[in-house]
Amino acid sequence: MKNQSLQQKLKNAWNGILFTYKTENNFRFHCYSGIATVIVFGLLQISLVWWGLIFICIGLVIAAELANTAIETLLDHIHPQRHPAIGKVKDIMAGVVLSLSLLALIIACLAIIDRLY
Repeated sequence: MKNQSLQQKLKNAWNGILFTYKTENNFRFHCYSGIATVIVFGLLQISLVWWGLIFICIGLVIAAELANTAIETLLDHIHPQRHPAIGKVKDIMAGVVLSLSLLALIIACLAIIDRLY
């Protein structure tokens, strides 16, 4: 809704994140993977540049999962039956999340390799 207070907008955003956390296994997996990565980076004392890159990657994966959930929820509401075009949109969004997840994994591996060698 338009003209809401900042406090209400933040509450709505937080509710969206909580909804996604409660309903989407992949979102929870990515949250826990991000936390595990932060712990490993902390133990290995990774340089600040790698920290910046991995936080960007974690943020992108989380944002993509949120967008994926939003689109899937909307499409399921508008057209509850199976439809090839809707299936393609869902597959494309899953591909977005997968590609960003692979990017995050590559960045994390490069950071670890850089630290160890």
